[in-house]
Amino acid sequence: MKKKVAEKIKQSRSVVITSHVRPDADSIGSGLALFQMLRQLGKEVRYRLTDHAPHPINRLPGYEKIEFRQIYPDPFDLLIFIEGGTEDRTGHKHVDRYDSINIDHHASSHRDARLNWVIPEAAAVGEMVFELGEELGVTFSRDIAFNLYAAIVSDTGSFKYSNTSARCLQVSSSLVERGGFAPVEVSNLLFNSNPPEKIAMMSKVLATLELAMDKRVAMIRFQRDFLPHLALRDIETEDIIACARSIQDVQVILFFKEMDAEYFRVSIRSRGDFSAQKVAQQFGGDGHHHAAGFYFSGTIANAKAEILKLVGQQLL
Repeated sequence: MKKKVAEKIKQSRSVVITSHVRPDADSIGSGLALFQMLRQLGKEVRYRLTDHAPHPINRLPGYEKIEFRQIYPDPFDLLIFIEGGTEDRTGHKHVDRYDSINIDHHASSHRDARLNWVIPEAAAVGEMVFELGEELGVTFSRDIAFNLYAAIVSDTGSFKYSNTSARCLQVSSSLVERGGFAPVEVSNLLFNSNPPEKIAMMSKVLATLELAMDKRVAMIRFQRDFLPHLALRDIETEDIIACARSIQDVQVILFFKEMDAEYFRVSIRSRGDFSAQKVAQQFGGDGHHHAAGFYFSGTIANAKAEILKLVGQQLL
């Protein structure tokens, strides 16, 4: 499939890249790297999103090249989705009118593109784009390598999560060598550049910590009135979840993010055999085995009760 993707790209003159709403470091880093690869190949290429990325992801090299506008009705030979594939997932309308490729590592990826390259075993899409770059014969510039390394290090939790594999470590090592940067440069950008407001917000969120089911489940929540001037979409929250995830013996973490009155974005992280994805799918969401999410409409009390009931079915 990788060869088919590369051949399709080579045959195309004008290409547009997009990704999912609420973009993360994997989607942005992978998208920026692919954007830079295609420019290197002489393609007419655009990178268009409907949502801005939170700090500090918006500091990745080349981020200023992203256009925040709809793809349609502009003509393109090829549309490439990074972890996308549908209007709901990307926020873009009429995507079915384009010849398209979907590059994803979610097993449940919607395979609505004309060509779907989905590798659930990949630690991050960044790993797949690295392999695609090799197939295309591009030179891995510093910015390309930096962005792909950032994609992988983010989605593996700095190589701490269960999706970390020998392959992604090999790819990461190659990126550092080819890009000529130190890994600490990426770590400092992604993990050591928090504004004071985020630390204040984290302290408020962590103060909501509750443990349930014999301390095997940790729950934290973000309320809009914690920092009224700071929107949750403006910040990366994965490191907040990581704090709760580090508690000894906790198997499941539930992060309730208040998006509106009695309307929450619920993020689930898990360990071992527990499937976060199965819980999310019960509420119309999706994700990976150990990382998933969905929206819940109702009170926080009802949200906790309904979700914990499903969590308990797996923890028996």
